[in-house]
Amino acid sequence: MESRRLNVGQAGLPYNESVSSTLQLGAAARRAFDRLAGDLKKVFAQRFVSLVASGATSSLAFVSSIDASDLQALAALSETWHRDGLDTPLLLTPDEFSRSIDAFPVEYQAAIDRHAVIAGTPPFEGMAADRNDLRRACEVQAKSHLLHLRQGWIEAHGHRAALASLVLWSVAPLRALLENVGRLQGAVDEGNAAVAAAQLTGFPADLCAALLAAEGAPASAEALVPRLPEYLAAAEQLWRTVDARGRA
Repeated sequence: MESRRLNVGQAGLPYNESVSSTLQLGAAARRAFDRLAGDLKKVFAQRFVSLVASGATSSLAFVSSIDASDLQALAALSETWHRDGLDTPLLLTPDEFSRSIDAFPVEYQAAIDRHAVIAGTPPFEGMAADRNDLRRACEVQAKSHLLHLRQGWIEAHGHRAALASLVLWSVAPLRALLENVGRLQGAVDEGNAAVAAAQLTGFPADLCAALLAAEGAPASAEALVPRLPEYLAAAEQLWRTVDARGRA
């Protein structure tokens, strides 16, 4: 990992001016995150900077310094967070965040774009992933998705149930990939980012909708097995679209 600060010069201009939106949390989730923030404040005291929810159960915790005793103290509290339905937060310092956004552009930009501040002030002001870093990360993600679809098809040995499992497994990564490509294309639809990105990249709209719907209705994955050739071709075209942006 490079030890450098985020370059926001000519080659590193924000791809979307870092426009963020608020992640909506239910009352129970908000109470759970508030309890998590309280635990973090007790452990870190003045070193606590901020807690940001990046998803319904996920979060980033920013503190000014971290040592082994802090981790030991948090380990004793983690079961409580899990009982509340929360994941263990990602723990980092503001300096680590600014110096590693080039290594994790997709993950960090997603948090910058859509989050809920639980406590403190997150170090997001003026931060945005470099467009080239984001494109490279999306290309890796798109190529990985395509390769795993090919590998999974071979390993299914032609069994319909195994192919249906492959389809179902692929849905969550596909959704994340399309949302990230949407960020790259600068057209993230708050209500349905994945579908919007599919339209931008030529991914068949009806296939995209059917695949994403399978996430909430696993039994429907079997009906999509006959469309695997179309899915594979669409995944390859998606990768070529992202790759082409780096060659333009």
